[in-house]
Order: sequence, then C-alpha cells, then structure tokens
Amino acid sequence: MAQAAFKTCEICVSSPGHHYCQECDQLFCDGCKISHLRTKMTKNHTFLSGSNINPEVKQYCNEHDENFIYYCKECDTPICKICVIENHKKHDLCEINTSTEINKTEIESEINIKLNKLETNIMGIQQGTNAYHGDVDGVMHAIRKEGVRLKELIDTQVEDLIRSVKEQHATQLQTLQSIGNAFKTDLNKVKEQHQIYQDTTKITETSALLLKLKEIKSQLAAVEVKQLTVMPSVKYVKSRATRSEIKKLIGDLTFGETGKREETRNNRDTSPSRQNRYRCYNCKTEIVSSKPPM
Repeated sequence: MAQAAFKTCEICVSSPGHHYCQECDQLFCDGCKISHLRTKMTKNHTFLSGSNINPEVKQYCNEHDENFIYYCKECDTPICKICVIENHKKHDLCEINTSTEINKTEIESEINIKLNKLETNIMGIQQGTNAYHGDVDGVMHAIRKEGVRLKELIDTQVEDLIRSVKEQHATQLQTLQSIGNAFKTDLNKVKEQHQIYQDTTKITETSALLLKLKEIKSQLAAVEVKQLTVMPSVKYVKSRATRSEIKKLIGDLTFGETGKREETRNNRDTSPSRQNRYRCYNCKTEIVSSKPPM
C-alpha cells in the first residue's frame, strides 16, 4: 500500500481513506472511522490520520508479530526479540529508542553546525562585498585625483583605468553574488530539513520516526558546506614619469583576492615628506599615497 492520503477507504471502497487503524491494518474514511469506533469490539482501536501516515511502516515484526524493541546496526533495521535469536544473535544491537535518540542528537548537531557555517559564510560574503566596494571607491578616487593633477596629459589613460576597474568590479560582484546565492540555497535546504525534523514530533510510531530521521540525515549529508572563498581586492599603484611615459605616469591597477585585510597605517600627514606607505599583498610593491588605505 502507498501512503494513506492517496488510497481509498477499505471498508466502503468509495471515499478517501484518511485514517489508518493500527489494530486492523486498514484505511478508513471519516464515516467508516466513526462507525468503527462505535462498535463494542473496536471502540478502543487507535488511528493515525493525515497525509503522512504510511500503513506499511508498522511497529510490529511481520514475521513474528512482536513489538520492535531492538535496532540492528549491522543490518540497519528494527527487530523484535525473536529476530535477535534467529537471525541477529551475534550482531551489534541497541534498543530502538536509544537508536532514535542518537539519530535525533546527531541531526540536531549537524543542523546547528551547518546553519552556523552557512550564516557565517553569508555574513562573510556581505562584509567582503562591502569592503570590496570600499576598495573600488578608494582606487577610483585616487585615479581621478591623479588625473586632475596631470590634466589633459593623462585624461585618456585615466578613463582607460577607470573603465578597467569598473569592468573588473562588475565581474567580481557577479562572482560574489553567485557564491552568496549558492550559500543561501544550501541554507534554505538545511532550514527545510530543520522544519521537517521539527515536524517529526507528530510521528507516534518509533520505527516510522526512525525512518524519517534517517531520511533527514541523508538529505543533510547531501548539503556540502564549502569554505568561504577569498575576497577579491584591487589596488592602485601610482607612478611618476615624463611626458613620453604617459601610460606609466598614471599607474597600474592590481586585481587580486584576499582572505583577510591587514594593512599598516602610517602617519596621516599628507605632506610630500610624510606620505602614507603600504604594501600590495599581491605583487609586494610598496605604494605611496597621500590618502590612508581603506
């Protein structure tokens, strides 16, 4: 039999069978359930109702008609006391309730770990994106300021460099957004399994609960939380030159990536003799600037 939500009442064979009698192993519609509970011999029968019932998942051993009380780790299945003697005598066993609790603990731990990692990664993407915006703004400011000083001698080269920054900026932002969206997708998957896990409190049968927990574990295992990628960076390196070296006069852009930002700040005096100096972590070139690094 399939799930009860898609079967017909086994009594009147006409209405949808939304209720499963655990004692009779049958599906009932609303009316037949009421009649069943009014009968003297069956008034104390218990029903499972809703779209998640599964008559095939029982708490009894089909072979011996005994309660499941153990879980065989080697065979990955619940067993009764007779099964232990006949087929699982030397196997690694534990009580079925113990196995269920172990699975619940492992799932809770895995959910929390992956939620924390994904949320931390997303926060890192956001912070890295904001920092990268600052890098881009600072570089464009420095380029424009140098362009004003050199006037028309470097106007063409200034615009070329600005265009290069913007193009690289757009490319890197698209990459960051793609990575961030992937983390958000994984976060939603873990949250979905978290909600499913919370809904397991409605499952009354231990064996059914165990199967659902194992399914959740399998879904969580499919979510691979990747390490946060290093963040892109950009530096502007000034260079002084003669008129014949116009291309070198403006300076070069250095595009790169950085895992964390570590910059040395010197005296903020902008006089020519007390300019700020910092080092590009990609090319190890010392950069002189009248503006403190971002």
